[in-house]
Amino acid sequence: MNPYDKSFKEFVIKSSTPIENIDPKNSNYEGYEKIAAAIGDSKVVFLGEQDHGDAPTFLAKTKIIKYLHEKMGFNVLVFESNFLGLNQSLANQTDLRFSTREDYRDFIFKSWTNCMECTGLFSYLDSIRSSSNPIHVSGMDPRLSHSGEGPFPITHFIQGLANENLFSDDTEKESLTKILEELVENEYDSDLSSDRVDSIYSFFDRAENKLVHSSFLFQAVRNLRGYTSSALDSTDSNNPRDIQMSDNFLWLKKEVFPDEKIIVWASSYHLFKGFRDLTYPIFKTDTINTGTLIADEIENELYVLGFTSNKGQAGRLYLPKYDLKEPRPNYFEAFVEETEAKYAFVNFSNKANPEHENLSFWMKGLIHSPNKFYWTRMFDGVFYIEEMYPCSDVLNIDKYAVD
Repeated sequence: MNPYDKSFKEFVIKSSTPIENIDPKNSNYEGYEKIAAAIGDSKVVFLGEQDHGDAPTFLAKTKIIKYLHEKMGFNVLVFESNFLGLNQSLANQTDLRFSTREDYRDFIFKSWTNCMECTGLFSYLDSIRSSSNPIHVSGMDPRLSHSGEGPFPITHFIQGLANENLFSDDTEKESLTKILEELVENEYDSDLSSDRVDSIYSFFDRAENKLVHSSFLFQAVRNLRGYTSSALDSTDSNNPRDIQMSDNFLWLKKEVFPDEKIIVWASSYHLFKGFRDLTYPIFKTDTINTGTLIADEIENELYVLGFTSNKGQAGRLYLPKYDLKEPRPNYFEAFVEETEAKYAFVNFSNKANPEHENLSFWMKGLIHSPNKFYWTRMFDGVFYIEEMYPCSDVLNIDKYAVD
């Protein structure tokens, strides 16, 4: 038996807008105007992804970004990537004027920068970076990822703290530097004594009390606190990281980009809202996520676009690939499949279908796994992809690559 709500199936089929193509180079944007209409006056758009290796999703997101930038005035792109590295231009600036650093790709996760299907995105960002209408590339993740030469240069921020006379003496400065360098090198495998942990948190407390809350250095300290908490979390929970990502984003929106229209590129697991409405946990140690915390503050300004797929393969670069389970007849994906659309968009916003807000149904919108959730509370709309396939590696060194 595969029970489902017949009225909801009818709504999905009737409301599915076919999307002509996902090729960022193709000037045909047929169907994308429906996505734009659903976004409406929203100042923040979240673009999720089921997993970090979903090539067609990355192509679709790139095309959406181009449309939002050229047609709707969105000019900030915030990645689920290194907050400190991508926002370094804000250091030592009282007016917080943002500029995208030339080596910004070094601070974005390789899942995207090494994905062939993301090259169109980065080429587009580079092509307009020096224009009168660039997209500012920022980040909100406390993780200190860095693919450039050597480890993440944490000493730059240590010196910024020293310039504000936040250290009691040189010994404390050297001790904090060593702790942070160990965290950068080992991250989740870090093993600090309780005394060293107490000392770094004590410093964070003192620094936050002394710094102006609107300053970048204040938020940098908060970010380092979140990074430390995440790295040392013995429960393997996403909570410290997600909480800090939301804190970083809300600071960016308030202090750096208050009048700009912002796109966020991240995992759907981080971005969906309504975490508290989940009928069961996805990961047992997680109790909140970034999207829910941000929606608590700006839901009226926010549109969350999820992605789902019908069949195919998935898997991140440099990791094993896996076959996707095809949907059962009562899954959302099976309903859209009946329209015979290769790509489609369905708007979930309450104005479009308020009667379905309290309806749970099966969908594969997170990590390609089927779950029966109140999805219309989690996403404002969903982009459907008939066949998923994993990223191609620009370096051609992925031993798990699919022929």
